[in-house]
Amino acid sequence: MNDKKTEDLRIRKTKGAIRRAFEEMICEMDYGQITVKELAERAQINRKTFYLHYPDLDTLLAELQDEMADNFIRRKVSYTSMKDIRGLIRLFFESAADMPLLHERLMCSGSYRPIWDQINQKIMDYRIQTNRGAFGMNEYEENLVFAYYGSNSTVLYRQWVADGKKVPLERVIEIATSLICDGMSSVVEGE
Repeated sequence: MNDKKTEDLRIRKTKGAIRRAFEEMICEMDYGQITVKELAERAQINRKTFYLHYPDLDTLLAELQDEMADNFIRRKVSYTSMKDIRGLIRLFFESAADMPLLHERLMCSGSYRPIWDQINQKIMDYRIQTNRGAFGMNEYEENLVFAYYGSNSTVLYRQWVADGKKVPLERVIEIATSLICDGMSSVVEGE
């Protein structure tokens, strides 16, 4: 039993070292520049050890994406009114502004944008599934509303980051809320 705990501890430590090295590399370089060789060197393991835990870098990235998406999915939110949407916009911007550099890089840096878009799509697919019927529209109309909300929040946040966060967060939330909700209020009923 004690040997099993020691083994589990070694596995956790090794996977933790791999993960930390991977996250550091994401913050420093584009995904296409990351190699298993350099990751193993940074994690102070050999390449064979990496492959004992992950078949490739894409699997490690997928694990990271799933964790990030699941972090947002776990939050209990409602889409039943424009008041809910306003609250979600605030939650998104406050959470995003408080993210570590890794998350901001995944959301905002050119080569990582498709990776964030996959994370966002998983979140929105879950929201659509769990909030189906919230807007009193047919499935396809609601899909459009969710797509509008999900993509525009991210686009506005990316622009704020690209501009060096020159606008105070509270003002960004106010502008984003007006842009998104006024557009959405034309098709979503209720205060």
